[in-house]
Amino acid sequence: MNAPEQTPLETDQPTGPRDRPFEPFRVAQSSNAKALVGDVLNQLGHFEHHHGLRQRKRRAVDQETFDYTVEVVISDLVHRALTEPEGWIAVTQSNQQLGRRDRYRSRAMSKQLVTVLKYLARPEMEFAEIVPGYQTPFAENRQTTMRAGARLLSRIRERELGLDDLCLDASEEVIILKRSKTDHWDEGERTQYEDDARTTRYRDELKRINEWIEQADIEFDPYGDTRAQFDTSARRLRRYFNNSSFEEGGRLFGGFWLHLPKELRRHIHIEGCRAVTLDYSQMAPRILYGLAHVPYPDSDAYTLEGLEDYRPGFKKVFGALLYTTKPLTRFPKDVPSLFPPRTSVHEVVQALQAKHATVSHLFGVGIGFKVFYVESCILVDVLLALMEDGIVGLPIHDAVVVPGNRREEAKQIMLDVFKRHTGIDGVVEED
Repeated sequence: MNAPEQTPLETDQPTGPRDRPFEPFRVAQSSNAKALVGDVLNQLGHFEHHHGLRQRKRRAVDQETFDYTVEVVISDLVHRALTEPEGWIAVTQSNQQLGRRDRYRSRAMSKQLVTVLKYLARPEMEFAEIVPGYQTPFAENRQTTMRAGARLLSRIRERELGLDDLCLDASEEVIILKRSKTDHWDEGERTQYEDDARTTRYRDELKRINEWIEQADIEFDPYGDTRAQFDTSARRLRRYFNNSSFEEGGRLFGGFWLHLPKELRRHIHIEGCRAVTLDYSQMAPRILYGLAHVPYPDSDAYTLEGLEDYRPGFKKVFGALLYTTKPLTRFPKDVPSLFPPRTSVHEVVQALQAKHATVSHLFGVGIGFKVFYVESCILVDVLLALMEDGIVGLPIHDAVVVPGNRREEAKQIMLDVFKRHTGIDGVVEED
């Protein structure tokens, strides 16, 4: 029997929510969701047999990859339908990208993904709607997009599936190394690395933290705020290092709370208690003084005498001085408006150098990612120490969200860890 034409089901894609990237590690967690995946796999098997699409059975390893790919695609389609019913998912079908092998790739990102998408979008299946991508020299290229089809939406309703029925595969790499950026527009691609004692320790620490957060009693109730389309089951943290070095960067990303506007964080409840955000005050300059092994001044790092109204501008220029590797010849974007007209960047830099004379030799040498590294190590150790005391902490770069009834214990832990890492007394404020 001849195989049917395997062209994706084309639909007119409406204007609406922005396409989000495909999550190739999303899998079924509950027996209910796994039963749905089993149902889809069974129907795909009948579909292949009926149309004579395979002359012989797949090898065991290929069948395993096929089944896993179906599970991931179905799980992510379900997730998108639950969190953004009108939203689409952008997914690559590039053979070049799907053929790559590296430590960050999901098993679902194989060339079998193309086949799975075609099958799921067939009119006989209707588990997915797909708008094929295209490349053209005359207009902007567009990636393939997908969303749940009619039959999948029907099964989501019948089974009353929710976000708790899904999770992320534990095989996902959470220690991520990125190369240096070549210019402002370069995002710095992920780069490969060989594991050693340090990367193994980083991964083990983050695994413990993730397991602790994932099992915690965390609720988010925005009281009807229509902006709050957040998946509170998205709790996995990933640690990103920069410039191909495990001593630069290292910040934590990934938890749903990181994407919440500040005013919505107060709607987080941890262990039944309203959460509070504890913020390290002036963390970067304090770390800088710690790296220089000199006492920290008894004054605000960004406030200059007689120029108190321009603190926001001095703060931004201070940050720029940590990352630049050459003299600043112009203000960073949007900074000029923070100073009086005709203020020169040279004047501002000179003022900061005078105020911070004991560490001014560290300006303009690109130490910023080293500062970030110390910051990230402090936050990881804070999270581990909080765990030891039975306190759930949700990191936000230089701050931690904790249950309000444990704020004083958490503050002391944050201060102790900061002093241990830097030799400088820290300051923790409630945001």
